[in-house]
Amino acid sequence: MARLLMMLSPPRSFSSLVSTMIGQHPEIYGFPELHLMVRETLEEVMRWERRRDKWLGPPGMLRAMAELMYGGQTTQNVFEATNWLEERLHWRSEEVMNFIMDKAEEVAGTPMCLEKTPTLSFLPPALERVRAAWPDALYVHVTRHPVNLKKSMDEFILNNPRLNDEEKQARLDHAMTAWPVTQRNILDFCSTLAPEQYLRIRGEDVLADAKTVMTQVADWAGLRTDDDAIAAMLRPEDSPYASLGPPNASYGNDPKFISSPKFRPGMPRMGSLAHYLSDGEGKELSSDRKTYLTQLANCLGYE
Repeated sequence: MARLLMMLSPPRSFSSLVSTMIGQHPEIYGFPELHLMVRETLEEVMRWERRRDKWLGPPGMLRAMAELMYGGQTTQNVFEATNWLEERLHWRSEEVMNFIMDKAEEVAGTPMCLEKTPTLSFLPPALERVRAAWPDALYVHVTRHPVNLKKSMDEFILNNPRLNDEEKQARLDHAMTAWPVTQRNILDFCSTLAPEQYLRIRGEDVLADAKTVMTQVADWAGLRTDDDAIAAMLRPEDSPYASLGPPNASYGNDPKFISSPKFRPGMPRMGSLAHYLSDGEGKELSSDRKTYLTQLANCLGYE
């Protein structure tokens, strides 16, 4: 059985880019977002996806199954994957995950599989399910400056065609909430792990000096750190999941990343939490919330 490497991050934290980069290491099979561990059973996962208009199941999982089990990501193979899932709705989520990891190890020969589903970071019980199923898993925590994350989240909400104006405004009003909630969940969970199981990296540092950060990740995971291995990690566009999938399972990663998956180095402009809290949208927050946000941001290396 391949070892699990789980990426934890809030949405809009460069997670699609960073996870795909790490997943291009020759000894890692990088999955798209599988969405499996958000619920206990496959039946519950499928029901949850259908409430989100994903009628065939999680697109990332369907793409991975089409690729690994049926030889390629075609419309027909996605339907075959859906049929396979429908016949196993009684399976527990970790059984499906183990099956897919076994297929990845068989097909690609990799000793490690990487998965990232940002929704897990909202769900402490889901994180505990992962720990119980894979006690030796490794966890890489990817962060992003809270102000920049909120700007990205606002853009995502405003451009979401599935939301009406009222729904957009409601989500915009609470967009900053996602950052402290998910970061606190991740930090609380990872504080209970063995120190060698947990690595935290800033997404901004990946953009500024990817070679150094990717070498750090590979070394921490006990994998190759030679030039060829690190160079492969700098080519996320080579992943079979870094482009649009078939029409019945198009995504499985962030649409913006899929539209332009190449790594483009450069230090992103950092936001200012102090400005956000004093003169920006956050000035209406209570003093307690301002203090909490500041302390949490400082803990993660942001000001």
